Amino acid sequence: MSRSIKELSVHYDPINESNTFTSGDIVEGRVVLEVTKEIKVDSFFVKLTGDAHVSWTEGSGDDESSYSDHERYFKLKQYFIQESSKKGESEKNTTLVNGETYGPVIKPGSHVFPFRFQLPQQNMPPSFKGLHGWVKYVLTVKLSRPWKSTSAASTELSFVIRNDGTSDHLLQPQSGTQDKKIKLFGSGKMSMNVTTDKTGYMQGETIRVFVDVDNSSSRDVKLKYSLKQQQTFIAGSSTNRGYKDIVKETRDCVPSKEKSKFIVDMIVPRDLTVTIENCRIIKVQYELKVYLDVSFASDPEVRFPVVILSPPEQQCPPWQGPPGGFQPYPPPQPNLVPYPGELPPPPAGLYPNLFVPAVLPHPGVYPNPDAFQPGFHPGPSAPVYDPNQGTKESSPNVPY
Repeated sequence: MSRSIKELSVHYDPINESNTFTSGDIVEGRVVLEVTKEIKVDSFFVKLTGDAHVSWTEGSGDDESSYSDHERYFKLKQYFIQESSKKGESEKNTTLVNGETYGPVIKPGSHVFPFRFQLPQQNMPPSFKGLHGWVKYVLTVKLSRPWKSTSAASTELSFVIRNDGTSDHLLQPQSGTQDKKIKLFGSGKMSMNVTTDKTGYMQGETIRVFVDVDNSSSRDVKLKYSLKQQQTFIAGSSTNRGYKDIVKETRDCVPSKEKSKFIVDMIVPRDLTVTIENCRIIKVQYELKVYLDVSFASDPEVRFPVVILSPPEQQCPPWQGPPGGFQPYPPPQPNLVPYPGELPPPPAGLYPNLFVPAVLPHPGVYPNPDAFQPGFHPGPSAPVYDPNQGTKESSPNVPY
């Protein structure tokens, strides 16, 4: 950073105890700029972006191939200082501050610039970082000066999908049966009936599975089960997959000619990545497998898709302000002096109007502000999980 710029940072106000945001939430904060001497500024703005990106390489040497893809969900921008040649012009996908609030010359001292954005009312994927890709929601501030390199700073938001827990298909139990005849090294048959209490589970919740085993064969068998995560990264027609066992355990032996009933409990880790189905280039899915381990023979198994959700307490009730304990930063005076304590409200036009169709990043996405109703909960999206989709597989060691 330049010697004349002592500090350039961007900060936002948390709106709930988990410090997370979701669709439609208001993001308010401030940019802090401290300069040691007077500087002239060409452009000074803060932007909020939502993006997904994937990239990986296969092969080596002359056979090496690289794959990548990118998806942008939105870009919101608020100018504090804008080049004179661009004043009055609307940049595509940009929200501008109304009127002349700040001049192109900043005097020595510490200055605070407030900003305010609203996250789009869209079905966007949650924040994620995986082996070959990520989903990020980032606040970035950039300051450009004549004949100087651009100064920048950024911070990430944690974005979650709103979960109201009422989607009928996520509350439905799942059931499956598998039979097997023993032909080699034994005789008879075995059967297994598996039932889960539901389909969708929140982080930290317990997955309960009921298993009935009828071992009418001449062989002893062991009950085993696992919860596996699959990360899928897509770039054009190429697909890269990685797998990780979240839970993998063995239960008691079921002796020959006996029947047994089991109740299997699996605790979903609180930090486990939630299911991602609403991103074009990244998927995160889970599969529950219950099977009987039969030596020297194929194992009878039952597989179910499982949807992992974020708990409702991570989210602020829709269209409500910050809870007690989270107070927004007081707005500064427009002459950029340090805070003296009690200050009057900001002048009209200080914050961008997010409801003017001409400046929306996605016209028609934002609802009318008069339509904000308490109790609005978009339902989560969870298409049927197809573990056989795709063409390529990668290392099983995938971080989550």
